[in-house]
Amino acid sequence: MIKRAYTSGLLLLTRSVIRILWLWLVFMTITPVIAQQQPAYSQYTFNGFLLNPAVAGSEGYTSINVTTREQWVGIEGAPRTQCISVQTRILKRDYIESNASIRKRYLRPLRSGKVGLGAYIYRDHIGLSDQTGLQLTYAYHISQAKSQFSMGLTLSVFQYKLNTGDLKLPDPTDKLIDSEPMSMVIPDANIGIYYTDQHMFFGLSAFNLMQASIMFGNYRNNDFRLKRHYNLIGGFKYDLDDIYTLEPSVYFKMSEQWKPQSDITIKLIREQKFWLGIGYRYGGTLIGSLGIKLDRFYVGYSYDYSANSLSSYSYGTHELMLALKLGDNTRRYRWIERY
Repeated sequence: MIKRAYTSGLLLLTRSVIRILWLWLVFMTITPVIAQQQPAYSQYTFNGFLLNPAVAGSEGYTSINVTTREQWVGIEGAPRTQCISVQTRILKRDYIESNASIRKRYLRPLRSGKVGLGAYIYRDHIGLSDQTGLQLTYAYHISQAKSQFSMGLTLSVFQYKLNTGDLKLPDPTDKLIDSEPMSMVIPDANIGIYYTDQHMFFGLSAFNLMQASIMFGNYRNNDFRLKRHYNLIGGFKYDLDDIYTLEPSVYFKMSEQWKPQSDITIKLIREQKFWLGIGYRYGGTLIGSLGIKLDRFYVGYSYDYSANSLSSYSYGTHELMLALKLGDNTRRYRWIERY
């Protein structure tokens, strides 16, 4: 009986991995990759709130996350991103019924506490440009016996700044450089949906809904707009035994030019305390990641190696994520615990 269940579980896992690979290949054969206006994250399951407002409060924790990413180290003007985020769930009472059996306490959260809140401060530097912004998020969670569906809305405001001190142009009277000031404040909004249960998670979000054009002084260039971006994240989670869990996942990122970027990752988790991951980003980037949980603290690190011409000029990309999660275990779904 045990052998049959193990064989069935292994077959289900194999089929799911094949489906993820097939979906990833289909997306990548549609169109080539181009540069995006949104920062990339290699550890996209560590803090999904950065990519989807519906994730705010979905775990039931009060979570404080700090992220720093140095891309293409060694190349002048390469992207650098730093951010700090806070998210929480407004709970009327504990998720788990105190008088329920152990089995029910593992599967059945209460439906009270449906509102999630979040805030996100970031700075993104690329070449001569800087973006510094603040985002405030409201999420609403609909709980079922063994699953949860979430919706989220983010209102954001950020400063877009062009550093022209070292910029030299053939035409010194260029009206972009002549205009003042060389910064502007842009309001915007993001939306998202997110589904999770004991065995899978799936989220879709849209950023830069307003698609603001960049204007310095009296000069506006409608060709230079903040394109609307779409993020899709999905994955499965399988308990190989009482110790190890395997988590294959994919991340698609696309602007309205309909030319996607994508990651595919497989992560091995031991006792929900240690994890190792390997991944591939379409275009020739290999990704390795590792992490550890120490009581309420979580540390994750990833290294991206560009297996293309960039490897001759760059020392790779480094990403460090830190998290502090507060709240009793009864405040969350245990099956949602992921990194």
